[in-house]
Amino acid sequence: MNDLNALASRYIEMWNEPDAGKRRAIVRELFAPEAEHYTPTREFHGLERMDVRVAEGYEQFVKPGVNIFRPVAGANGHHGAVRFQWEMVEVATGKVTGRGSDFLLMGEDGRILSDHQFVGR
Repeated sequence: MNDLNALASRYIEMWNEPDAGKRRAIVRELFAPEAEHYTPTREFHGLERMDVRVAEGYEQFVKPGVNIFRPVAGANGHHGAVRFQWEMVEVATGKVTGRGSDFLLMGEDGRILSDHQFVGR
C-alpha cells in the first residue's frame, strides 16, 4: 500500500473484525507467510500464530462490546518501515482507554514481515 494511513486503518480493521473468516483473510492480505509479531511480552511467528494473536485480541478487547480500536492519523515511514499510532476507545463514551503504536518492516511485495507492537505512549 502506498497510502500509509490506509495501511494503518486496514491493520486496525483486522483487530475490530467480528467475523473470524474475514479476520483470517485480512491477516493473509497484510502479512507475509513468514511474518513475525512482537509485543513487550510475547512473540508470534507465521500466519497461523498471527491468526491466534488477532483472535485473542478481538476476544479480549472488542467482542465484549466495550472497546474498539481506531488508528491515529499521521502514519509515516521510509525505506520499507512504517510506524503508526492507535487508540482503544470505549464504545459507550468515546473515551480513550488505551494507546499504542506499531512499527512494521515491509516486504518487497508490500506485506508485513515484522510487526513490533508497543502499548502506551
